[in-house]
Amino acid sequence: MVELMVVVLILGVLLAIAVSSIESITRIYRIAGDGQGIAAELNVARMRAAADFTHARVYADLIGNTFHTEVWNKAGGCWKTDGDASACTQTTSPVTPLAQGDTFGFGSITTGPTAATNAITQAPACTVGVAGAAAGTNIANTACIEINSRGYPVDSANKIVANDAIYLTNNQKLYSAVAVSISGQPTAYSYTGSTWTPF
Repeated sequence: MVELMVVVLILGVLLAIAVSSIESITRIYRIAGDGQGIAAELNVARMRAAADFTHARVYADLIGNTFHTEVWNKAGGCWKTDGDASACTQTTSPVTPLAQGDTFGFGSITTGPTAATNAITQAPACTVGVAGAAAGTNIANTACIEINSRGYPVDSANKIVANDAIYLTNNQKLYSAVAVSISGQPTAYSYTGSTWTPF
């Protein structure tokens, strides 16, 4: 009987360790998946901007914890959610929600993943208009990375930039970032506690 109780106790300890490890690994995969998803959306935005000879952007809703691609409709003079049937709508669908427990933010981290993003900040707020003379006002609680028709990231004045990044956290000291280089190529990074590593 004593031996059986010892075996059960050992199995209970091993099970507790395994469950904790599985939860930790799940959190890591969730935040990594969200980073890869945003990087993929940025690649879609680059292709859509080039294909339609217009601007496209990845729109992050910092409160709703969702993201999606929008394309500038030149004829209508408005942003259109990619995949929406209407010509001039910014809708809540189709959008991609972040994984459970993930939010936009960078917590207490003070440096970004690249030299260009070392002054850590979320990408600039989305504007109601397109980059350049018609950028218009900022949309509160949003972050956008806007891409021009040549595939370069631009600011609201339509100047090419190399410091845009979108940061994610799950409040468990796990962080992810998607930074866009001056060439427009997005890269997803994870924070290991002291350094950013691409994945």
